[in-house]
Amino acid sequence: MNKDRSRMIGGSDISAIMGMNRWCTPLQLWAKKKGKIKDEGQKPEYLEIGTELEEYVSRKFMQKTGFKLRRDERDFTHPDYPYMQAHIDRWICGEDALFEAKTASMYKEKEWADDEIPIEYIMQVNWYCGIVGKAVGYIAVLIGGQKFVWKKMDFDRKLFDKQVIAARDFFCRFIDGDEIPMAMGDDNPFMAELYPDGSQPPIKFEGHDCVELDMWIEERQGGKQAIVEAKKEVDAIEAKIKQKLGEAEAGETDQYRITWRTVEKKEYTVKPSSYRCLRTKQKRIKEDV
Repeated sequence: MNKDRSRMIGGSDISAIMGMNRWCTPLQLWAKKKGKIKDEGQKPEYLEIGTELEEYVSRKFMQKTGFKLRRDERDFTHPDYPYMQAHIDRWICGEDALFEAKTASMYKEKEWADDEIPIEYIMQVNWYCGIVGKAVGYIAVLIGGQKFVWKKMDFDRKLFDKQVIAARDFFCRFIDGDEIPMAMGDDNPFMAELYPDGSQPPIKFEGHDCVELDMWIEERQGGKQAIVEAKKEVDAIEAKIKQKLGEAEAGETDQYRITWRTVEKKEYTVKPSSYRCLRTKQKRIKEDV
């Protein structure tokens, strides 16, 4: 049964609320909660596949760790704020811990290297631990259908307190209230989706709005000019580097390796062409033993 999540704040929302989600801003989350943008309807296939693979990831985790997992379909709520909710994947039997199963494409493998965990999942697992009162969260991921990784996370009380404050502020101001989150840089492409019409009469801005818009426009113009000047400076520096290399395809300094090799540009409609591509790479400095 589909549940109305429009007035709930869950683990997948908290990173967006705190501006720490790479795919969803506070404004975009607000628009979804308020129904300002159309629901995509059918769940994307990659999400369906991820849900189906949850069982496999859970079994693999049990095989690798020896832990036993128990499913729990309940929704858990914060004792003071019932709109703050958690829906966990599994419990770790006999441990003060919970478990989350994830899937990821192979190009995201580096995000899970060593002790790394994507920030969105750190925020999610910590949120769940705080809501349900667990000291530890385990997370396992199947990467590209070929690599299995699992990590342990200790509950961070200070982070959870910040999460609760941010969630409460977001709910009171933007879900229960009439305020709208301020747009961020990542919202630029989203503006046309949020305001698709553009047929309303012109607006005459006055007072604070007028002053604020004038300031933003001046900052935008200054920023665009700075980009132009920076591009000129970078172009000039590249030209000097190429001049130093001359006919050589590569070179090196004490700190960098430089290549300026000919690469072929293939296009379907025209004859293949070639050009020289400049690249620089910093060397690894070996420490004296």
